[in-house]
Amino acid sequence: MSVWKEAKDANGRVYYYNTLTKKSTWEKPKELISQEELILRENGWRAAKTAEGKVYYYNPTTRETSWTLPAFEKKVEPIKEEQNDAIPSAQADGNKIGLTDERKKELSQSIREEGSQYANNSKLLNVRRRTKEEAEKEFITMLKDNQVDSTWSFSRIISELGTKDPRYWMVDDDPLWKKEMFEKYLSNRSADQLLKEHNEISKFKEAFQKMLENNSYIKYYTRWSTAKRLIADEPIYKHSVVNETTKRQTFQDYIDTLVDAQKESKKKLKTQALKELREYLSGILTTSSPETFITWQQLVNHYVFDKSKRYMANRHFKVLTHEDVLNEYLKIVNTIENDLENKLNELRLRNYTRDRIARDNFKSLLKEMPIKIKANTKWSDIYPYIRSDPRFLHMLGRNGSSCLDLFLDFVDEQRMYIFAQRSIAQQTLIDQKFEWNNADGDEITKKNIEKVLANDQKFDKVDKEDISLITDGLIKQRNEKIQQKFENERRILEQKKHYFWLLLQRTYTKAGKPRPSTWDLASKELGESLEYKALGDDDNTRRQIFEDFKPESPAPTAESTTASLTLTASKKRHLSPAVELDY
Repeated sequence: MSVWKEAKDANGRVYYYNTLTKKSTWEKPKELISQEELILRENGWRAAKTAEGKVYYYNPTTRETSWTLPAFEKKVEPIKEEQNDAIPSAQADGNKIGLTDERKKELSQSIREEGSQYANNSKLLNVRRRTKEEAEKEFITMLKDNQVDSTWSFSRIISELGTKDPRYWMVDDDPLWKKEMFEKYLSNRSADQLLKEHNEISKFKEAFQKMLENNSYIKYYTRWSTAKRLIADEPIYKHSVVNETTKRQTFQDYIDTLVDAQKESKKKLKTQALKELREYLSGILTTSSPETFITWQQLVNHYVFDKSKRYMANRHFKVLTHEDVLNEYLKIVNTIENDLENKLNELRLRNYTRDRIARDNFKSLLKEMPIKIKANTKWSDIYPYIRSDPRFLHMLGRNGSSCLDLFLDFVDEQRMYIFAQRSIAQQTLIDQKFEWNNADGDEITKKNIEKVLANDQKFDKVDKEDISLITDGLIKQRNEKIQQKFENERRILEQKKHYFWLLLQRTYTKAGKPRPSTWDLASKELGESLEYKALGDDDNTRRQIFEDFKPESPAPTAESTTASLTLTASKKRHLSPAVELDY
């Protein structure tokens, strides 16, 4: 088995490499040359194919071409075409089928005409071969003419110059020599060339990045120290006059693009995974009813991660974390909750409309009662009339105000009406100079007030029942004022008695003065004090307090004094400044 192997470069050109020495060559090694090819080479001929795959023969020295195999002293079998059909030579063909000499001559002429029709006149195939010493100067001149610099790679020279400049093929069997000439050219550039390249930083960066892109070993995570070892033999790195900082920054810019591309790729992958996860979870969660809704713990235990074969079968889900799945679960739950809330609001709206209609019908029922609802009407008064009415029955169990609430609202409206009319009636009594007689009972007073109001035009449209309620309110209000006045007088009296008791305590206990044996003696000592005078002519009260007072006795109980000074929380009234004391 031969150590030489056939391969193709990036442009499809065939070359050969030695698996032991690792050397490569464009020329086909002798070990791989067939007997027929060897005879052709020994006689200066080569075999080739047209673009259509048709085999022809040519002599690079004499520039002869032939569609048939030339006749040599040593017989050679013809090369087969792609269709595996043999191309016999004219001579062999003629001998095989027994042609006459004249017919052989005509066939040879026809082949020569056909050969000239398909002859390949390309300059790249008709280059005069030279030795390496002869070709070196012209090869370097070729590089210079094509403005080759350190931004070029050797593969670019092959693809661009090898297809258009014949000087590239002056030596066609040694690509390693051509690469060596390329590096020699870069090393011997003139100062002007170096200065020009130095100023073309942008051109360098573009070519440097392209070189990095063609290096499959450089990844988004590769560091500069590693990259330098990978690209150490690249001409653009080895021969460029650009400083190390620029090279490193260009490398870092390229790595940044790889990192961004990696992030974008991960982002797209995660976006796709989240989309598929959303569809997966929606199919699970939306099929469950509110009563059996799947909780997060149930989801983890049965439907996601390693608990579910279906979940694990999706390769996109591998990039998702527990947090990603939880967030998508919460989003779907919120969506479901919002949908349920919207449906509930729609239901409430429909029910609210029904509730409002039912309330309006019940209010109409209250206005149509056989008995007129007044400020003093009770629920028990109207219930017998409404308990069987559909407008009442349709209100039962409704949201919002109940039947009793609506009834009390109606009664409150009547009370407000009576209150307003009572204020008008009170002003009318003042204008009419109505005199209240405490000796008359409430019934007589009521009849007198009703008589006054009945004769006033402002109450012409007020019915008798409402006038009765207005009158009751006026009488009740007056009685409350009288009672309040009485309470104020009683409280003030208790204050005065308390202050007098404190006077006795200061005089006969704290001052150490002996208590007189009789009230008459004490009244002479205390007669000029404010506490004494505050009780006015009520000498019996002063005497009683003096007789009950003992120097060692405690202060009077809160029931007789302090309690009388405190008003109830529902009536915060200011005390009348009946007495002014100056201590």
